[in-house]
Amino acid sequence: MKGKNWREFEPQRQPRTTREQRAHRRKRKGGLLKKLKWAVLLFAIGYFGFLAYYTFSKPYTIALDAGHGGVDIGAEGIINEVELTERTVAELQTLLQEDGRFRIILSRKEGEGESITDRNEKLRRRHPDLMLSIHGNANDDSSAKGFECYPSPPGYENHEASLAFAELLAEEMQTVGAKLRGTDGVRFGYYDANGEKLLVDSSDTEIYDYDTFGMLKNMDCPAVLAEQCFITNAADVENFGTEEGCKKAAAAYYRAICRYLE
Repeated sequence: MKGKNWREFEPQRQPRTTREQRAHRRKRKGGLLKKLKWAVLLFAIGYFGFLAYYTFSKPYTIALDAGHGGVDIGAEGIINEVELTERTVAELQTLLQEDGRFRIILSRKEGEGESITDRNEKLRRRHPDLMLSIHGNANDDSSAKGFECYPSPPGYENHEASLAFAELLAEEMQTVGAKLRGTDGVRFGYYDANGEKLLVDSSDTEIYDYDTFGMLKNMDCPAVLAEQCFITNAADVENFGTEEGCKKAAAAYYRAICRYLE
């Protein structure tokens, strides 16, 4: 006679009642929900921890705008304006990052085209401590040369702070050999009722009912637009438009930023 398989002696399990089935499902569901809650909690801790680190680990936020971009190459001369603006912003970004105290916000990526309004809004949303917009100047007269910068004009809430920052930028550029245009390299820029550009010396503190340059509008922080050099002047390009020249200008801007914030 053939022997019985050992499984035949295993007591048969009784089928679960409906109540037991429901309890088992609730137990499994509760375990999954518990795991999910822990996963969400750990993610939240990591995410908000990163935000706190990013927000508070570096004391200053610097907004940099490379003028023009994309199909808009800016003024044309010995070099195109956009070449100067992108080179200088890249060099300045490197200096600020190496310093370690600064978060950098760029109004656009290299080669990217964005409108002035979009660039301005992007920077304002991040509430920077300083904003610097870099441009190159041009003139039909190839002898025109030098540095000038435009802070938020009189009548703007950030005017005084912007003027102080602009004066430091001009001082540092003069230190590295730039000729300052006007009295001290600082001017105020407007667009009159006909849309014509109107430039006045920094000694003119009258409050005009005119619009100013787009990148300076509605900024809560000190804001300055810098005309680094004339891209239509060979000496200016050599000094402040070549790769080495842009490095020299970027170093001057970096020192002015540090002086202002310190």
